[in-house]
Amino acid sequence: MGVGVLKPALANIVGQELARKILFKAASGGKISQAYMFKGPAGVGKRTMALAFAAFINCRDKGPDACGRCPSCKKFASNNHPDFMEIVPEGAAGIKIDQIRDLKSKLAFPSFEAAHRVILLADIQNTIRRPEVANSLLKTLEEPPADTIFILTVDEAAEVLATIASRCQVVPFYSLPLEFIRRRLEAEGLEPTAAAALSAISGGSLGRAIAPEGRELLALRRQVVELLIYDLSGPLPLPELFRLAETCAGLKDKLAYFFELLGLWLRDLMLFAIPGQEHRMVNIDLVHLYQARREGWQLAELSDKLQALSLARKQLRFNCDRRLVCEVLFLRLSALP
Repeated sequence: MGVGVLKPALANIVGQELARKILFKAASGGKISQAYMFKGPAGVGKRTMALAFAAFINCRDKGPDACGRCPSCKKFASNNHPDFMEIVPEGAAGIKIDQIRDLKSKLAFPSFEAAHRVILLADIQNTIRRPEVANSLLKTLEEPPADTIFILTVDEAAEVLATIASRCQVVPFYSLPLEFIRRRLEAEGLEPTAAAALSAISGGSLGRAIAPEGRELLALRRQVVELLIYDLSGPLPLPELFRLAETCAGLKDKLAYFFELLGLWLRDLMLFAIPGQEHRMVNIDLVHLYQARREGWQLAELSDKLQALSLARKQLRFNCDRRLVCEVLFLRLSALP
């Protein structure tokens, strides 16, 4: 993945064999495209691959991979190469038009030292929804300097404008093996049970699993689950529910990920209600919370709660008030059978 890797190298990237093969073949055969689109889930190595590819095609002593020793490789390893430019979104709206204009002004000048100047445009899925920015980006891709290579990264579920996609060679990226993520988390000192839980809910994204907020969301998920399912001895403590709803609303751009975790939890409830399906559960650290409730669960009612969560996720995409969305959702989920 690149976390902790001293030299950017194609061989160091785990789980993306097809992407590595496509890029290695292009570089080795001298048929490098002027624009690539790396499409796949977040946190699976798209940026790391872009850096490794840039290092490989500019290595002064490359063999089957970047050497890691020449001046160019050392600059890539330190994220300090003057001919590797990374343009990242500024806020939820994506890359701004001023960033594209600034990029164009820089492209008017020749590269400093590299044979191939590489421009990484990260997470363009929101950027291309705005016509002004999308059109400016398209024009940049249509008229690139001869020595410049563009790499666009985009979420796997994003709908990409055909005019932009047609200018790029699409390189697919896939979710990483959960066992690899678990071992990586344990190697970084995480307790085995927590590492197993985080890897299970990571969706195959190492970047998501190792992010500090991943552990915070794991703890918050437990609080919500315990409130909604575990403490059923009396009336629902509404003040506590509203307090957690306020906390969840404060997650802001991470709230969508938290809703994903709740979706996995509800899926687990349905699996746990079916004898013999426990092995398919994701939230393995919460199994002991389910034990006393199996007999009361009805699949139809659990399906209704999944629909309530689906509605909340839709409302979130339409910028509805986050706190109100969370409060209504938790009230609907709390009526567990």
